[in-house]
Amino acid sequence: MAVEIKICGLTRPGDALAAAELGASYVGAIFAGGPRMITPEQAAELFAGLPDEVRRVGVFGADAPREVARMALVAGLDVVQLHADPDTAHASRVREETGLEVWGVVRVTPDSIAERITELDAAVDAIVLDALVPGKLGGTGIRFDWQATADLARPGHARLVVSGGLDAGNVGEAMRRLAPDVVDVSSGVEATPGIKDHERMRAFVEAAHRGDHRR
Repeated sequence: MAVEIKICGLTRPGDALAAAELGASYVGAIFAGGPRMITPEQAAELFAGLPDEVRRVGVFGADAPREVARMALVAGLDVVQLHADPDTAHASRVREETGLEVWGVVRVTPDSIAERITELDAAVDAIVLDALVPGKLGGTGIRFDWQATADLARPGHARLVVSGGLDAGNVGEAMRRLAPDVVDVSSGVEATPGIKDHERMRAFVEAAHRGDHRR
């Protein structure tokens, strides 16, 4: 199966539509703080004109499962992404409350990644690898050490999503080293935080397709 593309941190309907037209399988809205944060109501407007086959992802922090479910319903989500170091109990509760696909983020540190992946593997549909930046949940544009992570990063059950510092110039390398199911970009296709550059999005999609030897 071909590697899929997620374009995240969207704030404008025109950017979301462009992402879909360029071939993104997933589009993401941020509810977890930072310069790209929008409300569930704004996310519903963001996603309103998209084709049904494009899956809507909401990125959450430490919200209670029932609040995640409320926000997901308002926004019209297909996928809930948990970005505040979720454990298996929290991920399972979110799945029960929402009935949606759940992705769990593992922020990469050499001494904990294998344990965290093993812990979350059976509780989530996908594991998202992102850089650990103190005081930040994500969206920093900082990449983790792909080479050091390569032998540790393959879950047994869940799909693998790679994020953190991806752009058109390095997504091919990330794919070669980590063999992800999904590549997830935000700041690497932006003019300013939350404002996407359509040519950078196009370049990213084309680079991901060139680097995908499974196509």
